[in-house]
Amino acid sequence: MKYILFFILVAMVSFGLFLSNYLGAWKGVDISESQQGPFKTVYLEHVGPYHKVNKVIEKVEKYMASQGAPCGRTFGEYMDDPQTTEEARLRSKVGCIVAEVPANLPEDFKSGEIPARKYVVAVFTGSPGIGPMKVYPRVNDYMLKQNLKQTEAVVEIYEIHSITEKNAMTTTYLFPVQ
Repeated sequence: MKYILFFILVAMVSFGLFLSNYLGAWKGVDISESQQGPFKTVYLEHVGPYHKVNKVIEKVEKYMASQGAPCGRTFGEYMDDPQTTEEARLRSKVGCIVAEVPANLPEDFKSGEIPARKYVVAVFTGSPGIGPMKVYPRVNDYMLKQNLKQTEAVVEIYEIHSITEKNAMTTTYLFPVQ
């Protein structure tokens, strides 16, 4: 019986280590300050949990592909702090960064621009699913040390390099600062 329990414990620890490695828990976060933008966008507005925006992004990607302009980079602009705002009321804009905005957008689609400005830029090659736990605390520490204040919503830019390779996705986090 104790061998079975030992085997189960080893299997659980092994799976946890594998999953942590797969998601990028031990990868670094590169933080810098730079001028970025402007970026033209096609997006949909989303209200609700931030972890459920993927289906909305896919809807915009599908539309853009149907217009002959597939998304090379997608984005999420997250307006509210999930630590102070009820999950059901979290607001975001999610969609594609585009070279040109199509002429006739469907009724619920919008176009806009992420403005050119100074950002604290964090680049992470792990899963964006662990970004809130991995990237945000490091950026907050950086901004405190540099005496910077975030002025507007965070923008996350997602870029998939390959579906089959490990480390095939990069998320660039843009924190607008004064």
